[in-house]
Amino acid sequence: MKTICPCCQSTAVYEMTDGISINLIDQLLSPAVLVSLGVSLCKTLKIHPAIGVVAGTTIAALIEMTQSHQALPMLVNQQYRCDDCTHVFTTFH
Repeated sequence: MKTICPCCQSTAVYEMTDGISINLIDQLLSPAVLVSLGVSLCKTLKIHPAIGVVAGTTIAALIEMTQSHQALPMLVNQQYRCDDCTHVFTTFH
């Protein structure tokens, strides 16, 4: 189905993209970051770094399990811009 501008009803619209394909939250909650954070925290607290490795790996595994078993599908919003009236609007899929 062709996207139509809600302002002028034109079909001359195009999808706007921001060029960022990697989410910052996903980067911060990656297993490598969580393990290194656990090791650093354990070194600061004078605890054996292996405990930090286990804790970081466990937290990363729990996050991965919760993300892969989401009950509701995520809504994806897409921004479009009309070539005729230059109106920018968002649709949810």
